[in-house]
Amino acid sequence: MLKMVTIHPLFWMTIGLSILTGRFREMLLLFLVVLIHEGGHAAAALYFRWRVKEIVLLPFGGVAVVDEHGNRPVKEEFIVILAGPLQHVWMIGLAMYLHRIGMMDDMYSLFILHNIMVLLFNLLPIWPLDGGKLLFLLITLFYPFKAAHRLMLRTSIIFLFIMIVMTFYFFPFHLNLWMVIVFLCTAHFKEWKHHPYIYLRFLLERYSKSYVGKKETLSVLPDMKVNEVLSKFSRGKHYQILVQNMDIIADEHLLLEAYFKNNQVGCAVGSLFR
Repeated sequence: MLKMVTIHPLFWMTIGLSILTGRFREMLLLFLVVLIHEGGHAAAALYFRWRVKEIVLLPFGGVAVVDEHGNRPVKEEFIVILAGPLQHVWMIGLAMYLHRIGMMDDMYSLFILHNIMVLLFNLLPIWPLDGGKLLFLLITLFYPFKAAHRLMLRTSIIFLFIMIVMTFYFFPFHLNLWMVIVFLCTAHFKEWKHHPYIYLRFLLERYSKSYVGKKETLSVLPDMKVNEVLSKFSRGKHYQILVQNMDIIADEHLLLEAYFKNNQVGCAVGSLFR
């Protein structure tokens, strides 16, 4: 359940700068655009009964903080991610209609500009922007969750580096853009630092709930360790573990129980059945 809407300190700084420069009205317009964008994410997440903790507003968009850890259906996550950018379609359409009938004149161009900027910026393949989340979702279709998270971060860092270079070259004195870059760099550092815990929550959610996914057989050698097998788990799949040379097939829950309950992290899979 959604608890609160939080304004990030970067947004407060931007609001302060807008007051000093006499552009507070323009900032309120941006605030409205960002709020509706994030509201789209939250509405879609709540529709699918996701646990939405809060909405954090930033100058370029925001982050809908959810208590989900990579085990929701791909289709659901795809819809939740796109629900934010799609808000700009009807907002731009409504603004064009109001402008056409003469009900929106002085703020029309700025409103359209804010929408386009927020939309395009959020579609950049940089974490934690919507484009970065789409990138992560795409990679998880081809790689196990643990490897996909690392690959996404490496790819995202490359695009972030390109963004920094372009900012140096084209907008070296754009203070707001540099504040956003600082936020993105900090977000990457935290995401990389928390990688083990993100992977652990992915596994823990599968263990604590009766995970339903596409049935798939994972063939492993008897001497493979429990944690090595679990690192091969992908989202959207429910595994039956086939232990080679032992003709044993076990549900993934047995390995998850060995990992979390019995502390058999480095235990060979084959020894679990002796």
